[in-house]
Amino acid sequence: MKRLLLLRHAKAAPGIGRDDFERELTASGEVDARGIGDFLASHDLIPELILYSGARRTRETAEIVIGRLNGEVERQENNGLYDASRYLILALLRQISDKFATVLVVGHNPGMSEVAYSLSGAGDKPIRQRLAAKYPTCGLAVLEFEGDSWAGLAAHVARLEAFVTPADLGLRES
Repeated sequence: MKRLLLLRHAKAAPGIGRDDFERELTASGEVDARGIGDFLASHDLIPELILYSGARRTRETAEIVIGRLNGEVERQENNGLYDASRYLILALLRQISDKFATVLVVGHNPGMSEVAYSLSGAGDKPIRQRLAAKYPTCGLAVLEFEGDSWAGLAAHVARLEAFVTPADLGLRES
């Protein structure tokens, strides 16, 4: 079985008058990223690999989350995740080495929400509806699918085990 953790980057500074790629996290975004990292650690959802886009806000989110986890985590920056469609994200996921059982991807919307919803063919219906309605910054989808190979990842093959947001963790209002 494989486990995929899809995390939208934490809240970033507004993009008005600045390079979108270089937007940094806000103070509340840093708090949210720490909270999600703590959630992963406390629920034994420790990734062996973290993929993240090269945008500053995703790098910062990934680094904060990694800092909250126990143990070594391999990390890979992939600029293809910046502004990626669900199709590109899925293609990148299919290339992951099968030695990794649990992978965390830190990326951007709308791609993250679209790939999470596309992959989730099973799971609690209200949770799937909530994911489809809104995927806020630092929202985390936990998906599992049968099989030993990431190459077999396709639409509707995964089960949505959880969808967690900073509001769910009491870090901010919904």
